[in-house]
Amino acid sequence: MSFSSDIKQQLQENTLKKDCCKENYASGLSLLPFDAKCDKDAGCYLRGVFIKCGNISAPGRNFMLSFSPPDNAFADYLENFLDECGMTAKRTLRKNKPLLYYKASESIEDVLSFIGGTKATLDIMGAKIMSDVRNNMNRLCNAETANLDRVARAAAEQCEAIKTIEKYGAMHNLNAELRECAELRIQNPDMSLSELRNLFKEPVSKSGLNHRFKKLIEIAEMLKNT
Repeated sequence: MSFSSDIKQQLQENTLKKDCCKENYASGLSLLPFDAKCDKDAGCYLRGVFIKCGNISAPGRNFMLSFSPPDNAFADYLENFLDECGMTAKRTLRKNKPLLYYKASESIEDVLSFIGGTKATLDIMGAKIMSDVRNNMNRLCNAETANLDRVARAAAEQCEAIKTIEKYGAMHNLNAELRECAELRIQNPDMSLSELRNLFKEPVSKSGLNHRFKKLIEIAEMLKNT
């Protein structure tokens, strides 16, 4: 059973108590004019119309609730009815036939709630929450991966600079701070700056450590250019 068929079945199983609600539901099914007698009639009428000529796709990229009226006359009538109910729909043509539709999930939820599709509305809201959670997890994972890549690239550049200094026999020319920095990086090539700074004899900030590595890279570049 499709998502739309499942929702229509749920709506058909809803019990209507008042005679006027039953009459308007039947009018909606037959695409006849609406006749209000109580505050529930509009929702019952639109429920019938949705079951007769409505459709809803499953939540996702192409999520949409639509009505496919049989002709322009009823499309005009339904469009005005939806406007009066505070649920203005967009209108277009599909295969030269009128189509009234909603794509915003909040608008779709409003329509479903209005016609008595409470369970469907809750299911859609639950699906949206799960989708948001998955998207947030993916974003966090991607951000973490990108951060690890940056750390790895920076550490590789630092190690390369230190090896260049060693190659030119210039390690003994470094002051104590830069020599300690170079030795600890070569011994711990995979550590982030936050992890590496904890290994120093004297406390050093992350920005201070980054400054020392920039100095080592500058020295390496100078040695290569001499």
